[in-house]
Amino acid sequence: QLHLSQWRQQKGIASTPESDPWSCGLIGLEWSSITTTLGELASKRTACNPAWAVQFSRWFRDLGLMPGDPIAIYSSGSFPGLLLNTVAAAEAMQLESLLIVSLGASTWGANHPDIPWPVLAEELRRGGFIHKQADYYTLGGGAELGHGLSPEGEAILLKAVADSGVELLMADDLQEMITRKSELMQGFGTRVLINIGGSQANLGDDVGVLRLQPGLAHVAGAGQGGNGLIGFAIENHIPVIHMLNLKSVSAMAGIPYDGPPRKTIASGKTPWWSGIGVALFFVVLLTHKRWRLEPGEG
Repeated sequence: QLHLSQWRQQKGIASTPESDPWSCGLIGLEWSSITTTLGELASKRTACNPAWAVQFSRWFRDLGLMPGDPIAIYSSGSFPGLLLNTVAAAEAMQLESLLIVSLGASTWGANHPDIPWPVLAEELRRGGFIHKQADYYTLGGGAELGHGLSPEGEAILLKAVADSGVELLMADDLQEMITRKSELMQGFGTRVLINIGGSQANLGDDVGVLRLQPGLAHVAGAGQGGNGLIGFAIENHIPVIHMLNLKSVSAMAGIPYDGPPRKTIASGKTPWWSGIGVALFFVVLLTHKRWRLEPGEG
């Protein structure tokens, strides 16, 4: 992140100290021609915390993933910090990833016209910080087909895709986009779907998905998966790591919301567990005697 921050300063497009006080290098603009929806600056800063890479690694281990296992990372451009952390964690654990990024971004995400996600990703690869290149891009916006973007914004994203050499995933409508992305996920043999942000094909257009709790979801209640890629994964018994509503999932993971990054991450264990462990230790000592003193000994 420091590399990106310095690189942006050299290019004359650095974020302001007010918007990026910890030099993440991944904070965008309040508005631009490639902005799709409103977003919270605090959430975008929180997403940059490197502790998320640790949390994703924990989730991957909890799911029993091993080197070479296939995962799908379906992300919008709204949380570049989370996207970087996810890719970093997957590469550290030597997982095989199917990466599809929807390039439209909400406010303060990867929405700077000069450095949309493909440009940021290329600089990260050039610096040797990640190696994975996206397998496909979509334009984002309505139906992930660029609906709602201005002609200027659409032209910027199309050029970024062309310069990257990555295939642009197209469809006639939202349902076809959902179908295409689900077929890719299924054909990849995906063990877990990571959804980052609110790409429309990932969520679908059923409001039921809004009831799905963020974080790791092995299963969901009735009507909580929606009719997009998340719902498809749940119906096919594919666990989902759902990264939306960052304030809620930050509290669950023990990662400070809109706070400076720390060198440690909460273990998820409370002091009660320590107390229980000590109590069990003494119970074992009292009930499992390994010796006794006989008269005349000692």
